[in-house]
Amino acid sequence: MRSDLESKIAAIAEMREAHLRALSERPGGVGWCVRHSDLADEIVRLLHEQLTDEFPELPPIAIIATGGYGRREMSPYSDIDLTVVPSDEAAPTLDQALRRLFQDLHWAFCTVLRLDVGYAYRLISDAPGLDAKTRTGLMDMRHIAGSYDVTRSLDRALSDTFVAGEFILAKISERETMFDKFNDSPYVVEPHLKEGAGGVRCFHCSNWIRNAIGDQPARPSEAFDTIVRYRNLLHLLAKKHQDFLSRQRQAEIADLIGMDVSVMMAEVVQAGDNLHAHYRRAREKLREGRFSLARNVLSVQGEARIVGTSDAGDAAVGIAIATRLGLEVSDLPIGQTEGLQGPAAVYAFSTGEKTLRNLDRCGLLEKLLPELTACRTLVPDDTVHTFTVFEHSLRVVRHLESLDPGTFLGDLMASVNDVEPLYLAALLHDVGKAIPERAHSEIGAEIAADLCRRWGLADGIGETVEWLVREHLTMARFIRVRDLENPDTVREFAEIVLDTTRLGLLTLLTWADVNAVGPGAWTPAQDTFLRELYRRTEAHLTSDSPPAPDPALYRQRLLRQLRSQATDPDQVNGFVESLPAYYLTSTPPDVIRLHMDFAQRAIQGAPTVELFHRSELSATEITVCTTDAPRLLTRLLGVLYAFDLSVTGIRASTTTTSPHVALDVFTVSFGGRPVPAATTKQVSAALLDVLEGRKTVEEILEARGKDPFRVQRIFTLTYVEGTPGILEIRAPRGRGMPYRFSRLIADQGWNVVSARVGQWAGNAAAAFYVLGPTGAPLTQEEVHRALGVER
Repeated sequence: MRSDLESKIAAIAEMREAHLRALSERPGGVGWCVRHSDLADEIVRLLHEQLTDEFPELPPIAIIATGGYGRREMSPYSDIDLTVVPSDEAAPTLDQALRRLFQDLHWAFCTVLRLDVGYAYRLISDAPGLDAKTRTGLMDMRHIAGSYDVTRSLDRALSDTFVAGEFILAKISERETMFDKFNDSPYVVEPHLKEGAGGVRCFHCSNWIRNAIGDQPARPSEAFDTIVRYRNLLHLLAKKHQDFLSRQRQAEIADLIGMDVSVMMAEVVQAGDNLHAHYRRAREKLREGRFSLARNVLSVQGEARIVGTSDAGDAAVGIAIATRLGLEVSDLPIGQTEGLQGPAAVYAFSTGEKTLRNLDRCGLLEKLLPELTACRTLVPDDTVHTFTVFEHSLRVVRHLESLDPGTFLGDLMASVNDVEPLYLAALLHDVGKAIPERAHSEIGAEIAADLCRRWGLADGIGETVEWLVREHLTMARFIRVRDLENPDTVREFAEIVLDTTRLGLLTLLTWADVNAVGPGAWTPAQDTFLRELYRRTEAHLTSDSPPAPDPALYRQRLLRQLRSQATDPDQVNGFVESLPAYYLTSTPPDVIRLHMDFAQRAIQGAPTVELFHRSELSATEITVCTTDAPRLLTRLLGVLYAFDLSVTGIRASTTTTSPHVALDVFTVSFGGRPVPAATTKQVSAALLDVLEGRKTVEEILEARGKDPFRVQRIFTLTYVEGTPGILEIRAPRGRGMPYRFSRLIADQGWNVVSARVGQWAGNAAAAFYVLGPTGAPLTQEEVHRALGVER
């Protein structure tokens, strides 16, 4: 019996070789593929007969051809795709019989015929859970051997569980992906004959769409036969499965069939154009038919309608599919909704702004997310937001969708495994503003937690959404007012985010939230600081044991680098030893070398004022080096205020050895841009006037219409103990706030190490890093008592 089977398979292999030779002599298209497929059918039937003889107790099974083999479109080296379906999966001999069948299939096709074979094992009960790709192969299935009843049962199960809208969307998305990967126009000189625009897959997809909407599939056309014919010849010459028609292969095929290559390619392009038109017409038919988008959501003449009583989540998925297919959404009032599949609703939200607009249009958003629609007309109580809370939230989603691959944020977005928590948090992040009694981030987090429980979302998703809503302002606060070069800042932020997944989500939400506020809300400086905070925090989180900054170690490294280029090593050693730790850990060696020169000039009585434009920040950096004096920082800030410069950053350092030298670096801007050349000259001159005693800062302020003695109002004040401690304040918006607050700090005899200042939402926010009069850390009690804050 076995030897007889081997002889028959060998005979079929010889017939296939003859069939291949005939192709080179008389090139054929679909007809050739049909005869080639029939040879494969014979092998499958022979193997099934052998199997039933060897396992007589085996219950009925069906062996089904799928994909291109199911369509009888086997080119010379196309794969053999088979699905085996049992009638009784519990049969005792089934497992052993299937192993024998799969071994024989591999032997016959891979070893004897040198073709690849793929086989799948399916149960009829699998039908409801099959994805679009698997359903596509089974949509073209053809019974080859075994029980017809089993095949018909599988076909019925597939039909009963078929969702047209989801399937069509998957097929169109697949086409767009392939067009991007290969060629998106049939008018190319090196086409992909299967997946590119104008390839055979365009014709297949047009029929899948027609089938899904209940329309009659088109019969293979002359153009289809032409592309198949050249695909057959391409396989034949390559001696493998190949679909990219390169110039070299074009010349080889033209030579084989005795045809001018340019004439041949004109025929290929014309046929491809015809097939691509098939696909475009099938897509247009979506606006003509009536088919199901989801349970109780229909597409009728190009318009999506929710009919009958529907689960709100399922209905949202139907609207999402309609939106992505480019269908209109009816604004007719929806009927009753019964129940809510929360995971389905979150999926719908994650498909983007257009879906959300359509959900709102049909009234479904009101049923799904009343917390958000309650904010439709809610105007934020600040002066920076351009839109209501509702509109702002939808535009946050718009910005998340706008991120392009190949950019820092675009690649970060692409790396997110599950965007659904991010989109839900984007919609909920400001809903707490409807309840003004407490901080809206805290109230919003409580609302988010309650909603996630109500929707039955997985605990991990609910916790992430709640956390994102609670912390949605945190990263923005850090990049506006915290000193990112201070290692303690990164450690503190890392303790908030805990892992890189949350870090990425919060980074994306922060960027989108600020951008959605209105034009100009996001600045180049914020962009630079966001990347820097992300980069430093990611490095901290992914390190096995993030090292604490060691000033002694930094000093040793700096000394090695600086001494190698110094003429006076002792001078270098003295300067580095006199620098405070926070300066050492945040200043590059080349800058320290420059500052050492400034310090020597300052000791000799010549202060330095140097300006450097930071294009990546749209700002200017002003370095002032002079011998230290009481209230020096306040006087310098007063000059900057006099010239209407916005201070966003301060780094103040003083050497510990006598004579004490102050190195203060200010990051400033003028109207959101670097300081103009004419203004830099005026500012430099004014700073030198104050440093050299020709004018007082009060004189300069009064001469430019500013009140040097105006008292600084403070809205809120918090202090975080440390070395240095962090004094965070929120105060009225204004360029004079750094000057006035540094004056208040100087009145206490404290020293400002560094500061960051930001203007936001009609207010100013700042973080001053401070030490006591002798350089010792301040306690919270000392700070609160000195500034009159009740604990």
